[in-house]
Amino acid sequence: MARRAKSQFTPLHLIAVLAGFGLIAFIGFKVLQGTGASTGFADATDLDIREYMENSNALSNNTYRIEGTIADRLDNNWPSSRGRLFEVMVDDGPERGSVGVVVPAKFNGTNIQRGQRFKFKVTVQSGTGMLEVMDLTKA
Repeated sequence: MARRAKSQFTPLHLIAVLAGFGLIAFIGFKVLQGTGASTGFADATDLDIREYMENSNALSNNTYRIEGTIADRLDNNWPSSRGRLFEVMVDDGPERGSVGVVVPAKFNGTNIQRGQRFKFKVTVQSGTGMLEVMDLTKA
């Protein structure tokens, strides 16, 4: 009678399976990161800084996303119950500009400091043309 060879699960098999799962997870993460789904701002378009500077009232009540570096806090004598006001340096391709961003009081627990990069989902306020933050995340 012929003897059958035993098939064993070796450590090499385990390494191959774990590497496969790791590759699938990495690809999935990169796909989600590229679509903006990880930031939750996929439903907003990028703000054209030049257009905003020329006529912010034309963009009133629209929602956009911006990414920039906190340059300064501008609300020294403003009560924190009304939120905070920051100057944000935004790169828009070859254009670079600073915009004022109003961060509502609901984000007072978020630590925002000069030099940090953030991604913001903003709405252009009608009348003032200021950018009001709807959501934010560190970049």
